[in-house]
Order: sequence, then structure tokens, then C-alpha cells
Amino acid sequence: MVEVRYFSKSGNTKAVADVIAAEAGVKVGSVEGADAVRADILFLGGALYAGGIAGKLKKFIKTLSPEHVGCVAVFSTTANPNGAYAKIKKALDKQGLRVLEHEFHCTGGQAKSGEAARHAAVFANEVLEETRRG
Repeated sequence: MVEVRYFSKSGNTKAVADVIAAEAGVKVGSVEGADAVRADILFLGGALYAGGIAGKLKKFIKTLSPEHVGCVAVFSTTANPNGAYAKIKKALDKQGLRVLEHEFHCTGGQAKSGEAARHAAVFANEVLEETRRG
């Protein structure tokens, strides 16, 4: 089972989440007011705000457990050229979750472009294929 969750203030991360969910053939959901996650693969998206991840994303991550989530694939939209992977991974690691090294990020300004959509689709398919192979 695959789930796609995100936190987005501007809609940029949601735009990427929509592409990933379409590629995975699942519905996308916000982390705000989200039900408990039970997934083999969780695609989780966020951004950096004032150098850190949003409190609502941190709160959501604290609800995740390795008993219910097989692995997490991180995606982000941020002005930081390195993306938000390291900060999101650190929070996921604290929960004992397996975080894939394969991640996707783009700047907020690129998030709604056709190019970013193509790259996000490739990322989703690569993660799905990688996890199928084990």
C-alpha cells in the first residue's frame, strides 16, 4: 500500500504531491488532520520555513511508527538548493523509520512547472520500482 502526504503553505509542495500520487495511483492527503498512516511506502513532502520544517509536519511525523510504515520517500519544495531532506529525515529517524536515500526536491518557483512535474513523476516511478525489487 502506498500513501502520499504533504504539508504546504503555498501550494507548491501540494503540486508535487499531486504528481506523485497520480503516478502511484493513489489519493493525496495533507498531514493536517490526517488519519493514521499504514503504508508499505509513504511519500512525505514538506519545505523549509525559517530554516526548519513546519510544526504541523513535525507533529505528523511524531504519529508515524515503523510498525505501520515500511519506508518513507521524502520530497520537498524550498529555496534551499539542498532541499529539506536532511531536516525531514532527522525527524523521521527519531521515530525509527526507514528513510530512502532517493529523494526529490525543487524550488518553490519550479514546483508547478511541467519540468518539475516530469522529474517528480520519474522520482515516484523510481521509488516504486526500487521498493518492488526490495
